[in-house]
Amino acid sequence: MNEETKINALVNIGQSKIVEKVYDDTLSEPSKKAGEALGTIINIGNTLLWPIKWANERTRIFFQNNLKRYEEKLDKIPEEKITEVPTEISMPILERFTYTSNEELSNAFVNLLASASSTDNINKAHPGFIYVIDRLSPDEALILKYLVDNDNIPMVDVRYHEFFEDPQRRTHYVDILKDATLLEKRVTLKFPENVYLYLDNLVSLGLIHRQEFYYPNMESEYTEIQELYKELLDSVFDRFDALQINKAKSVLKRVCEKTEYCRVFIEACIKD
Repeated sequence: MNEETKINALVNIGQSKIVEKVYDDTLSEPSKKAGEALGTIINIGNTLLWPIKWANERTRIFFQNNLKRYEEKLDKIPEEKITEVPTEISMPILERFTYTSNEELSNAFVNLLASASSTDNINKAHPGFIYVIDRLSPDEALILKYLVDNDNIPMVDVRYHEFFEDPQRRTHYVDILKDATLLEKRVTLKFPENVYLYLDNLVSLGLIHRQEFYYPNMESEYTEIQELYKELLDSVFDRFDALQINKAKSVLKRVCEKTEYCRVFIEACIKD
């Protein structure tokens, strides 16, 4: 089957015209399920513009790869539990299938579309999640994958205060470490130096929130964070000593926790 025929077959989803094939000469069960799940998209006028977008070979490859992964997800859902995806979810995601190439982000869109295709999970497939994924970097998607099995992220701030005889008067301080975590060791990030930025963005998206308390049962992780930055901390304190500047160090242990919104988002978009 040539590319034009494949595209026409995809466009015909929803009019019961997907009766032959999408990828090869044998009708696959996932393709039948895709026809059921995406049943009404052909009734949206914008669908007619898809072939124009697919005229670009790169765009066509992105779409086909993402659709194939979606069909593989559908293959794991019993046929009786396949349900039609609301167009406010299916149309924006299929649009993104044409240009999303990063595996972590495209998997999030695929998982969301698959969640919306199942009677067991459609209640978790909020349309707003599409725009959350739009605002994620690939590294942030990896951090969310880490949060599948971890409820929180331990954080450490280290401050150096001007020394006063009365500890209660330590009001002037300099942050030497801010929001230090173990994410750089726990997650393979492309830009580990941007962890603080990633945390800020995840907070802004309502996926995590910083707490001013910590969990004593995570003490070993807080110690590990300080050990990770020991060389930096020692060098700063040694410099103060050399300059005969009296400073006192304080360590603030905190935690970033998943929000309930994040838990649902992970179930719908991140968790396989």
